[in-house]
Amino acid sequence: MSKKIWRVGMVGAGGISSMHLEGIARHPDRLQVVAATDPDPQALAETADKYDIPRRYERLDQMLADGDVDVAVVCTPTHIRSDVVVPLLEAGIPVFCEKPLAETFAEAKVIAGASSRTGTPAAVDQNFRRCFTFAAAKEVLAAGEIGRPLHWIQSAVGLRRDRGWRLTRDRYVMAIMSIHWLDGYRYLFGEEPLIVYCRGVNSPAVEGKPDTGVSLILEFPSGVVVNLSESFSSFAGGSRATLDCEKGALALDYQTLTVIDADGGRREIANPFDFEGAAVHLLLDLCDAVETGRQPETAVADNLNSIRIMEAAYRSLASGKPVNIEDVQ
Repeated sequence: MSKKIWRVGMVGAGGISSMHLEGIARHPDRLQVVAATDPDPQALAETADKYDIPRRYERLDQMLADGDVDVAVVCTPTHIRSDVVVPLLEAGIPVFCEKPLAETFAEAKVIAGASSRTGTPAAVDQNFRRCFTFAAAKEVLAAGEIGRPLHWIQSAVGLRRDRGWRLTRDRYVMAIMSIHWLDGYRYLFGEEPLIVYCRGVNSPAVEGKPDTGVSLILEFPSGVVVNLSESFSSFAGGSRATLDCEKGALALDYQTLTVIDADGGRREIANPFDFEGAAVHLLLDLCDAVETGRQPETAVADNLNSIRIMEAAYRSLASGKPVNIEDVQ
């Protein structure tokens, strides 16, 4: 018996929407984009024309009034998330939301509360769980071949030139990019970190922000320590992530996971996911979760824990002191 084809409404037609639309186009047997809304008529027309989206609205309430959308993909600026997601949930439309779920933990709680109150599922596009090699690494750790994880060391630096609404916000590199890694660590290690310590710089290399570059230390209950240095203001560029374990190590990037044993032997595992494929995988997971009555993998209730770490990191950045993550309520 064939499964339902979900009618998708795109909320936001800016740059990131193309990634979702490219992924959705790979699954015409399950997903069909029927509507798009954006207050910018030019962006709306360009995206809708490119992807042959039949119904176009400049206001969300117009799309809701037509009532023929089964699931919404939200690609709006972060600071208006709750203004968009809550009405969708109240209309009974499941939501797949771009990361981060919200700019602050307080707003994320509003969205999670709306999902719980209405009984309408919502999930977050934490696609780095798969477009980066976290998922493959999780399988290797579960097999036990290189022992218990001990120390994650990561550098992700480059020079980023943003435009538009991002330049008006107070939160920058951690709200845009580090949230991917923070969620990935939770997913990989299967536990919530206890403490975060964050220091940062405000570089004149990019338009002034409190966190153009950061270094974070996270400590997990099992004893795993994470060191992350991330920058949008580095002229050098480059990215590297390694995980030291009791009997070997892992080297991770977007394309390949390298497993290194205690004798120095190496084997490589190719990543089957790209950015678009990883995103639509989680959208399809949300649709399947609705059909089967389970929670989606990246449900908003779970994603609150990723936002909680980000919030604690910003508090540490402001205070100059380590922050107990459970104190963020």
